[in-house]
Amino acid sequence: MRSMTRLAVFAAFLLFTGIAVSGQTAQTAQTIQKTPEQVVQSLVDAYNARDIEGILKAYSPESTAYALPSGEVILKGHDAIRKKFARVLEPNMKLKVEIVSRIVDGKFVIDKEKISGTADGKPIEFFGTVIYEVTDGLIQREWYPRQQ
Repeated sequence: MRSMTRLAVFAAFLLFTGIAVSGQTAQTAQTIQKTPEQVVQSLVDAYNARDIEGILKAYSPESTAYALPSGEVILKGHDAIRKKFARVLEPNMKLKVEIVSRIVDGKFVIDKEKISGTADGKPIEFFGTVIYEVTDGLIQREWYPRQQ
């Protein structure tokens, strides 16, 4: 009888451990970070969906954007990022981003982008390059090359 009790306790232990481990596995799966390319693509997708909160989710709260080659800081933090995107997401601006080409090298993603649509009802199209640095699943820094 005593061995039956031990067997029951052992079986319960195995069952509990299995449940705990499978729960831990499910939790771990939820916390797997996106790749740098996935993070940048989530930004592009949020921009095209006109989703300011989705845009901010791609950025670290301390994210900084720089002009190249000067190195001048042009944006720093979520408040500045929100203001930047709020302007281009205004109702009179109907813009979409298309990735013309993308290079991924470790934590860096370099996008050649085509931005097109209408601004105040007038057609608009321009191209730009953005260099993103992604760590810990968020955009930490980005650089915008400017023509001199």
